[in-house]
Amino acid sequence: MSSSPGKDQIQNGIKEIYNTVLSTKNITARYIAILALASLWLDAYDFASMSFATASLENTFPNVSSLLISFSIGVIDLGALFGAIIGGWLNDRIGRRNMFILNMILFIFMAILGGFSTNIYELTVFRGLLGFALGADTATGFTYIFEYLEREQRLFWSNLWQLQWYIMYLVTIGFILLPFYFIEHSLTTPILWRVIMIVGGVIAAVILGFRSKIPESVLWLAYQGKLATAKKIIKKTYGIDLPNVPDVDVFIRPVGKGVKSAFSIFKASKWRELVYSFNGNFEQGFIFYTFGFYIPYILLALKLVGPLASLEALSILYTGGIIGGYLTAWLTPRIGTKSQYVIGAVGEGTSVGLIALTYILHLPVQYFVFFSFLFFFFHVIGPASQGMTSINTFFGTAERGTAAGWGYSWVKLAALIGLLIGLAGVKINPIGMTLGLAAYGIATGILGLFIGYDTRKYKLEDIAELTEKPQKV
Repeated sequence: MSSSPGKDQIQNGIKEIYNTVLSTKNITARYIAILALASLWLDAYDFASMSFATASLENTFPNVSSLLISFSIGVIDLGALFGAIIGGWLNDRIGRRNMFILNMILFIFMAILGGFSTNIYELTVFRGLLGFALGADTATGFTYIFEYLEREQRLFWSNLWQLQWYIMYLVTIGFILLPFYFIEHSLTTPILWRVIMIVGGVIAAVILGFRSKIPESVLWLAYQGKLATAKKIIKKTYGIDLPNVPDVDVFIRPVGKGVKSAFSIFKASKWRELVYSFNGNFEQGFIFYTFGFYIPYILLALKLVGPLASLEALSILYTGGIIGGYLTAWLTPRIGTKSQYVIGAVGEGTSVGLIALTYILHLPVQYFVFFSFLFFFFHVIGPASQGMTSINTFFGTAERGTAAGWGYSWVKLAALIGLLIGLAGVKINPIGMTLGLAAYGIATGILGLFIGYDTRKYKLEDIAELTEKPQKV
């Protein structure tokens, strides 16, 4: 009868598992990245489709105020704000895979129930809970990518998240909204928003089916001491045997359970990392939802173009996001994330400043569209991509879910504030608003230049955290 492995054997086994995952290229990287960040597809789908469904909701509930209609649509961001924080924290406690499954189940039920809402209050509650699932799932997705892929692969694939978002936006217009229009000859019929909600639930069900086959994060298992389970996953995923790793599942690093653990990432030693990541995430959400979100409204309300030309212009602008989304991943191993953070933020701010110039000089609409194209391009290259990649680099397995949740919560907090003040800014003082946003974007780039980090060169927190003293085996 063999004796139980000692503490040193278990510690060495954990290190071997970590080194195997972080140094072995994963041939399923594309598949995993798409599945892990599937919440972004759902987020973009809801954003694109519901932005065209306001009139449909108004026709369904004619006696409801415009403010309440808008809140029922935008409450998804409020739910996502809390979902990111709470879901990210749960991530570190019950596991990445479990959260993947629970998030999609919640989304499916809330989307379908929302589609059958009998009043605006029911819809608001269902969409708020749906947003909770999206926020929690986005935090889970980034965490999973960083613990499933090799250290260079995870930087590349996590930086593709904006590309996925913009592609899904255009797919929603081309394959959901346009076919509906050709069938119903209208985008204002009361059934549109119900179809949007239910189709979202169907998409989530498909995602759930694929996700049911993915394994738990190997690093999350190994960190706690579940070596036997981690070995089996590595054998199945990579085809690699690890004979020196003990075949035991023990608990040597149980995670914190109290409320205090939800704030564990806020450390004085990490202030630069937190300010760099959080401000980048807030900046990208604030500028997008204060200005970028209202570009279609600006084109139509100011009668710069007609409805069809507005759709065409929007497609051109979002193509800038797609180009930037792919380019930022391609540039990551070449010039790093900090360079892109700075270049993108300054370029984004400059683009918005040029848009202010079109207001001041009353330039033709072509200038507005071109500068807006540049805005989306630099927006995606800059903090929009680098913020989430950075915050996941700055923390190891023990706190990565919590960190990712807090990181994404700043995106959603900025979205809420931007949506509330953006329309007023566009109507009352568009020059002042765009100049202010331009200054904020450029200031973010300058701040990033002085306090930021290139994630390629940042210490590998996954390995560093293994030096923490484990409990007695």
